[in-house]
Amino acid sequence: MRLSTALASLVTTSLIGTLLATAPTGSASAATPAGPGAAAASDARVRVSGDLLSTAVERRGDRQWHAVQVADRVLPVSGEALETITPGSRVSLDVAVPQLVADAAEDGRTLRIPAPVGTPSTHRLDPGDVDAASDTTPSPLGSDLGRATADAALAPDAPELEVTEVVAAVAPAAATYTPATRRITYVAVTPRGLTREPVSTATATGQVASVDSFWRDNSRSTLQVGAPTVRAQYTSVHSCSSAGPFDYWAEAAERLGWTWADNASLVVNLPRSAARAGCGYGYGTIGSGPNDGGMLSVADTDWPVLAHELGHNMSLGHANWLVCPGRTDARLVDDWWPSDCTEYEYEDGFDVMSYSGPSEAAMLSTPQALRVGTLEAAAAVTVGPGTTSVTLAPLSGRTGVRAARVTNSVTGTTYYVEYRTASGRDAHTPTAAVPGVRVLRYNGLSGASVLLDPTPGTAPDADGVLAAGRTFSSHDGRIKVTTVSTSSSDAVVRISNNATLRLFTNTAVPRITGTKGVGKKLTTSNGAWSPTPTSYTYRWKRNGVAITGATARTYTPRTADAGRYLTVTVRARRAGYKNKPATSYRVGIPMHSTTRPYISGTPAAGRTLTARVGAWTPRPSSYRYRWYRNGTRITGATAKTYTVRRIDRGKRIKARATARRTGYVSGSAITYSRLIR
Repeated sequence: MRLSTALASLVTTSLIGTLLATAPTGSASAATPAGPGAAAASDARVRVSGDLLSTAVERRGDRQWHAVQVADRVLPVSGEALETITPGSRVSLDVAVPQLVADAAEDGRTLRIPAPVGTPSTHRLDPGDVDAASDTTPSPLGSDLGRATADAALAPDAPELEVTEVVAAVAPAAATYTPATRRITYVAVTPRGLTREPVSTATATGQVASVDSFWRDNSRSTLQVGAPTVRAQYTSVHSCSSAGPFDYWAEAAERLGWTWADNASLVVNLPRSAARAGCGYGYGTIGSGPNDGGMLSVADTDWPVLAHELGHNMSLGHANWLVCPGRTDARLVDDWWPSDCTEYEYEDGFDVMSYSGPSEAAMLSTPQALRVGTLEAAAAVTVGPGTTSVTLAPLSGRTGVRAARVTNSVTGTTYYVEYRTASGRDAHTPTAAVPGVRVLRYNGLSGASVLLDPTPGTAPDADGVLAAGRTFSSHDGRIKVTTVSTSSSDAVVRISNNATLRLFTNTAVPRITGTKGVGKKLTTSNGAWSPTPTSYTYRWKRNGVAITGATARTYTPRTADAGRYLTVTVRARRAGYKNKPATSYRVGIPMHSTTRPYISGTPAAGRTLTARVGAWTPRPSSYRYRWYRNGTRITGATAKTYTVRRIDRGKRIKARATARRTGYVSGSAITYSRLIR
């Protein structure tokens, strides 16, 4: 689903517009929403802390949807910085206060906000709420302004909360698989403006039963999906043109009293027409492990799409296909492919996390199945240095050795080798993929399995297998896989692992140079290494947290850096060596004067001049002053005021204000000079 660009016209006819237009006037009136600008406030910010929920990118070019789970509430949020954070991370985010909330607070009005379920919420706000949230200490979510902000984000047709800064993000710990039965709460929902055929309990139960059978086959019956609890259908207050998946899920959770729990999923079934209307064919939250709870929506009663979205809830990404011109493999640097390579979503048809057909889905590929634990450890052999011959049974047979994994110790890349035959769950695939020996990788950034094509073209095709007599070679030539023979019962492969890892020695840490201030460019040295690296990568951090997009050798501090400390981590690289990081000593960026200090008063002997501090970011808690005569310090002149003396006649007087705040780097700025008469 995409957020409508026509939100301005939609909002005026939305439930928000209807309810707010009927609010009483005067001191208790409510603000009229501001259309597309409703997500942008002046400088007011609210701090939101909780677990980051994210969806997969369901097709190339689509957006990823995000929300923060705070207790039992799910608050939709948006921002480019969220795309690089692991789903399920514990985050603290600063979000902009919606304009309609900020306007009501600045006017000292009571704001009434419609709710997707139940009665509207009422918030009494005053200008002090905005003032308190407009410096570097955003208001907490439990404040009056924070509660209004949360309710505004959940109102019908409201945009997501705009993330202005990622304050902290802690990735979830690696999860282990525990056999369990997943509990399903199932509800058919019709978006506003659409119609649908009713979904019977029998249809919902049959769809879930087929999903249960599929995941049992993939997990030796250790992962089961229980019969659904089917709830009464309803029509949503949201429309496909102006809402995202988290809007529907949050509404359903509140209506049904559904609470987040391990091994539990909320299934929102949408009519098939919803996919064409912009709601998408299927979305699901990406869990951090196979036992995570989750929310999902599907615009179909066929079972493969539901099996796919439940896979997302269980932490699975998509089944993708790597295309690099003229080569079958490429170096993945910090989870990013080279610019001429493309990781195509869905294109590995031999995987449930690929495209969905009406009645078939292939087995989960080995990179994912081994990672989450649905494929038993004994089903895979680990290949060490040298040359090893491995006999693989078909993955769909569910017995014997069905996978081999080999790690390139130089690059850290693990390759997975599996054998697919047109049997069992793999007898039919939505893309008519060719069965055979396959080599795959796992991409930690996309969370996807990635098929490597031994006969690369310019786009994915149906044939991504390593035929008998053919050899796959990793991009650096250290890993080779050759198919010796194949039959209906097994495949024999020969794997060569010639990777030997060497280590760098760091003899001097990187050093940051340049003027330390907002708008002043800083540069880092690379440090000193043995042997000499062939390349470096850079990551700048603010108070220990990575700065989005700051990956060059130079960095120009912004207002968000004012008063903070910066470091840079330089990572050395060279073929045959393990990448090694070294971090600089920190440098402080002074608090920044956004409005220059100035002198007030009459510039004449016997009169008093006053240093006005101007405006700063972040907001200082105290100031120091120093007065100058023709550029030279005036002895003892360290107060906010200065009484002009006869000696000052004909001279130029100016003052320096130094802003201070505990835990921040002090900053100073000087006034323009005044000529004394």
